[in-house]
Amino acid sequence: MKLLAFGLLALCCGGFLSAQITIRNAGPVETDSQGHVIEKLDYDRKIVATNGLPSAAEYRAELAERERMRKVAREVGPWFEAIQHLEVVQKDSETKYDADGGGLAGDGVKEVIGQSGQGMAAYIEAMRVFNSSTAEGGSVARDARQLKAALDELLYRRGGEVVCGPGRGVSMKYPLELLLVRYQSWKAQSTPMKELYAAKSADLWPGKVPADAERVTKKVTLYPGEGGYISTGLYVPPGEVITIKCGSLTGNLTAQIGCHTDKLDPKIVPLDEEGNPMDDPYNPVAPNLSKVKMGWQQITDNRPLWRWPDMVRRFQIKKKKEEIGHVLGGVLWFTWSGGSRPMTIEVSGCVQMPWFRLGIDTNQDWIDRISKYPAPWAELQAKTIIFTVESKYLRNVKNIEALAQWWGKAACIMLRTSGRGLPTDGEADNFRPAKREWGILDKKLVQMNEEAPPDTEELVREAAKTNAGAAADRYGIPVAQEPVPVDPKKPKALKIPSRENEPKFTPMRLVDDVQISVGAGHSGYPIMCMEWGGGMMNLKGLQISGSWGALHEIGHNMGQGANGIFALPGNTEVICNFFGTCTMNLLNGTSFKRIKKEAWDGVAKNVADRKPDLWMKSQVFERLVFYMTLAHYFGVESVVKVVNDNSELPANAIGDRLCCAWSKAVGRDLTPYFDIWGLPLSKAAYTYTQDWPPWPTDDDKALLFSQPMEYRGQVEEFELDTRNPEDIPTRRQLRAREHFKKTVKE
Repeated sequence: MKLLAFGLLALCCGGFLSAQITIRNAGPVETDSQGHVIEKLDYDRKIVATNGLPSAAEYRAELAERERMRKVAREVGPWFEAIQHLEVVQKDSETKYDADGGGLAGDGVKEVIGQSGQGMAAYIEAMRVFNSSTAEGGSVARDARQLKAALDELLYRRGGEVVCGPGRGVSMKYPLELLLVRYQSWKAQSTPMKELYAAKSADLWPGKVPADAERVTKKVTLYPGEGGYISTGLYVPPGEVITIKCGSLTGNLTAQIGCHTDKLDPKIVPLDEEGNPMDDPYNPVAPNLSKVKMGWQQITDNRPLWRWPDMVRRFQIKKKKEEIGHVLGGVLWFTWSGGSRPMTIEVSGCVQMPWFRLGIDTNQDWIDRISKYPAPWAELQAKTIIFTVESKYLRNVKNIEALAQWWGKAACIMLRTSGRGLPTDGEADNFRPAKREWGILDKKLVQMNEEAPPDTEELVREAAKTNAGAAADRYGIPVAQEPVPVDPKKPKALKIPSRENEPKFTPMRLVDDVQISVGAGHSGYPIMCMEWGGGMMNLKGLQISGSWGALHEIGHNMGQGANGIFALPGNTEVICNFFGTCTMNLLNGTSFKRIKKEAWDGVAKNVADRKPDLWMKSQVFERLVFYMTLAHYFGVESVVKVVNDNSELPANAIGDRLCCAWSKAVGRDLTPYFDIWGLPLSKAAYTYTQDWPPWPTDDDKALLFSQPMEYRGQVEEFELDTRNPEDIPTRRQLRAREHFKKTVKE
């Protein structure tokens, strides 16, 4: 009663009396074994004045807090106490590892940290609820509501957000933080626009937007048939609402904020007695919940986080005016289907991002204006490929046109050598300037303006034999080093096609990230890679050694070739690299024998030792030598012929189709080469190739995989003459001679 009287007196006095107050729990206080207090939802706790009387404001705040706790207590059910056990583990970790709460500099991210007890059992159950459909009702929906309320309360006690990003990773070392990061990421997917906030984590990843950066209004035109993500050159600031207006909304339009599309789902695995994850991707081991709860088995989440697990938010645009936003912000892309006429969209509230489009923007445009746009992310776009990287990797690039051309050509070479086709004149780009610099006529490239710089449709081409001699005849001229010869008989201009009602070519996409779902990079759309931006945007490095990782993943997207001709056993990680080596050979002039030189040595030794089943017993890069040898001696054009051969070929054994197609492409009997590698061939394949001179001959086999010899800076290569096989008898001729000798003898 005295406490109440003091409170009323303070209220009547209008808060003139201030006090230093403490809160006394209504019931017994629960602590863990280390003496840490587990804070309860104690809505009956009492105010104790330790120095004078509490002010009216302090008293009202405490009453409001009690009422809030009552509401939470009604909503959380048993989930709050279950997850509070994670607070015990969290406090133990903070005492053991860090004094400030943990996570700084990614502590524990690269370690295997195991935990057990009731808190970890609750963690497992929370992940189960996260991955369940709450729309089904029943206990799952009830658990989801209670879990959400419990996590909301724990997130509220930590200021509304647990910061996560590069330099501040979270892992099982701090399980409550890890759970809350997953929760806040999930919650952000449905945050109403009125409650939108700028996440502190966005400053770490994907990056800050300057507060004084100009918010612009821009019109974006979409065209029927444009597939994949459509770039806008706009970036949505974290926590800010942007407006999208459509004059006439047709088809299915989706706006996407963010480009980092990989979701980082949890990977909960038990640990063995030595503390190693029992993680088998083919037969996953489930933790024993009872043992975990009793502390007899430790578990870990094998997916620590360097960023939020879900970075992207998508909006289905259903009204002519929509307001959208995301707590993390990000690159703005559209996807559109079902429209029959171009549609113009007005976007307001974004900042501009550095976005270079080959064929539209010039180097001077980039240096004077575009590179200065304030967004933390940038895009480099050619007709066949688009890169999304941090702006820091592109802002200081001076010759960005050459960089875009290199990648555009590389993508075209990949498409061509895999038989995927090239953009035709009507499909060449998803944007089109008023004046075209290059065009396709009779399936050949023609230059429409002799003074225009080479465009991305300048591809692998037949060597200028009259100027380049035998070396060009065999290897071709590096595309980056020679101008395209202009035929005066060809027309200098083509009819400018309309973008309406025509098929569009969807460029490949690569997005750089700080953490992806699997590996350091993976194929798909978009191709995702982990911190490769600096290397991919370094033109000098590309012209020397290419970008093995990026070319590898692009190669994966090419599959086994358009007609599946390269589908040999164990070929998945081989053929993708071969497409990349073709790119390095044609674009940089790199000899195949200088690519993965150590693998050539290994193959040469195995052949000299007459190792059987060479293909099946070889490693990935040794198998790559199988393809590179053929391309080295017969040229990349033979690869193009092989992959575009749709004729009926023998297919009774593993090597039949490829052997027959390549033999046909080069006019040589390649069965001896396939025999060296132990690739099975049927009688039909030997019959199919019997009229061509065999390759390699017995004399050639010793030099087949030999390496160049470097002496005082000069290179001497052992070469085989594959151009004059007239004096080499075919198998049919040899059989005829043997038959003739046998007949004469009889």
